Amino acid sequence: MIKGHPIHRFAITLVITAMLSIVVNTALAQYPERDITIVIPYNSGGGFDSYVRALAPRLEEHLPRTVNVLPQNTPGAGGRRGTTTVYRARPDGYTIGAFNLPGVLIPQLEEMNIGYDLAQVTWLATLGDDPYVYAVNADSPIRSLAELRQAGQTIYYSATGPGSTSYIATTIVNEVLGIRYEIVTGYTGSSAYILGVIRGDVDAALVNLSAARPYIRSGDLRVLALFGAASDDSAVPDAAALGAPELGRLKLVRMIGGPPGLPAPVRQTLEAALLAALADPGFTAWLKASGNELSPAGAEATAQAVRDMSAFYESFKHLLN
Repeated sequence: MIKGHPIHRFAITLVITAMLSIVVNTALAQYPERDITIVIPYNSGGGFDSYVRALAPRLEEHLPRTVNVLPQNTPGAGGRRGTTTVYRARPDGYTIGAFNLPGVLIPQLEEMNIGYDLAQVTWLATLGDDPYVYAVNADSPIRSLAELRQAGQTIYYSATGPGSTSYIATTIVNEVLGIRYEIVTGYTGSSAYILGVIRGDVDAALVNLSAARPYIRSGDLRVLALFGAASDDSAVPDAAALGAPELGRLKLVRMIGGPPGLPAPVRQTLEAALLAALADPGFTAWLKASGNELSPAGAEATAQAVRDMSAFYESFKHLLN
């Protein structure tokens, strides 16, 4: 075997590298060439599912090439199974997913054995955020949080299990405001624990606004406070009005992300298509009809929001276990 001259080997290496670069760049320029899967980390029929399924056809319309965007429900472990599926996918832009924060953030802060690191996710866009309302039965004798803070009585709340977003929001709000509380768990979802308030099983609940809105409109629930957004109702104080501005960060956020290492051209293509889909008149009409919220943001703003949320919940880590 004749060994090549080092200079010749170096030249050959450069040629191969250049050829590979051309192949890769050509493939990226043609993205997408096939259908894109968007993972929904929950069962069909829920809030995340309906949101993503309404968005998917609009996203198809705004991609530079004609492909299908296929929603795929991957439920399990409170959203962690779907999140792990996206995180471990090939970083080629053909598997992306919806993320529920803080739902999939809390297990990471608790240092649970999970299969992802949100700091490494390739963030693409924020879809919307969903503030929390402090809701009581419409006939409840409780009139305000100021009254509760002064009374010193124990208030009973409904929520899903420990570690859920409803449980965590309830814990943080009551600890910060100094309200004595007990949380009744075992409810299977937001509709179930809202009905617990309406039936009188408990005194109150911290509920996402989108889930509470139908019951507020029907007159079954009354709102005493709003967290995660500024209130435009003088009768409903927000976090700042309650003297606890830090609770203004308490909200659920829907985001779209991809696996770590997504190439910049693919990320930019997906980011642009997502933002255009979120502004599409067909999608905004669906939002209005369904009562869902929209707070669109691009990739960098989404990544920064994840960092901010991580810092916020880290400060309450001692309450999360």
